[in-house]
Amino acid sequence: MITEIRGVQFENKGAELMLYAVVQQLKEWDENNIVAMRVKIGSYSQRSQVGVHQLLWSDKKIPILGSSANLALNLIPKNTKDRLGLITYPQINAVLDASGFNYSDQWGLEKTAAMLELAERCKKAGKKVVLLPQAFGPFKNREIRDKFSKILSLSDLVFARDDISYKYLIDLAEDNSKIKLGPDFTNLLTGITPKYIPENIQNTICIIPNVRMTDKTSKDVSNSYFHFLESSIKGVQSKGFEPLIVVHENCDIGLAEALKDKFGNSVELIIEENPLRLKGLIGKSYAVIGSRFHGLINSLSQGVPCIATGWSHKYRMLMKDYNCPECLLEDIGSEEKILQKIDIITSLENRDSLRNKIQEASIIQKKAAVSMWDEVRKVLY
Repeated sequence: MITEIRGVQFENKGAELMLYAVVQQLKEWDENNIVAMRVKIGSYSQRSQVGVHQLLWSDKKIPILGSSANLALNLIPKNTKDRLGLITYPQINAVLDASGFNYSDQWGLEKTAAMLELAERCKKAGKKVVLLPQAFGPFKNREIRDKFSKILSLSDLVFARDDISYKYLIDLAEDNSKIKLGPDFTNLLTGITPKYIPENIQNTICIIPNVRMTDKTSKDVSNSYFHFLESSIKGVQSKGFEPLIVVHENCDIGLAEALKDKFGNSVELIIEENPLRLKGLIGKSYAVIGSRFHGLINSLSQGVPCIATGWSHKYRMLMKDYNCPECLLEDIGSEEKILQKIDIITSLENRDSLRNKIQEASIIQKKAAVSMWDEVRKVLY
């Protein structure tokens, strides 16, 4: 079976983790399965290292030229394609979309329109389309709503990652039977402990910033966010712990570097390119204060307590799924509330019970991820 994986990339480490998870699962089913991704995503080296083939496709921005280009790509001899790990669209059997969070008023029309075009093309060619667990909605914009409703009708299986996203889908779908609930599936990946891990990692609290907290939130939240990060570091230090700034997506580097500049050599900054080593690092730490969804997943799925801030409903629902809603901080402008939340993850009195709750929830979430993959396999095979 040859499958295209969509919605993943190498800049966002959460998206890259989802790519790793898809490749791992399909290879477990059958080592001859092939996962392909479009050549515009990352470099040849990056794609090859993950074990994916190169999907040749020319987006049809100029109809005649686009069609001609794709026709020419299809004429490449099979032995040449096999030798170079090249795949063309007629070879694809299924498309798995692992976008994480693309289809919503918050992201505009472009992503939804592109997915609808692909779903229509796949339906005509008899290819399967599955939307893997992700966040959806809201869909108040009529054009986005109409187009995504069509995507649902053309898809073979769709997983919402949380109850709110599920309700958004049920409201749009004509056939609710193919709309399911499923957790984030990167929880099944095992991290790799990096060689450079700090000696005092068991006393370290990772601070994971997210630039989306400054451009996808209200003016008050956006203006307060950097101060929240500063206050978190000071609060961690006041409790006798070592803060460690960790970059979970390349677009956060500027924010992370500005934060480090405020503290100089007293705070270390880590930019890790390998998402499995990033997960390994987080898994060894004492706790996490983060705004990146998969940074929080990396924490929770390994039983590491965390404080979460976020810019969409997916963060609130994640903390609910892991049975620790009290660890979500919504008022990031309050110094008092920031310190109260830090107390939750650092106080020995609270920590053991919190860890037990998270670990119990993690077992349930991992079982749900396995069940999700079983359903996907039934549809694909």
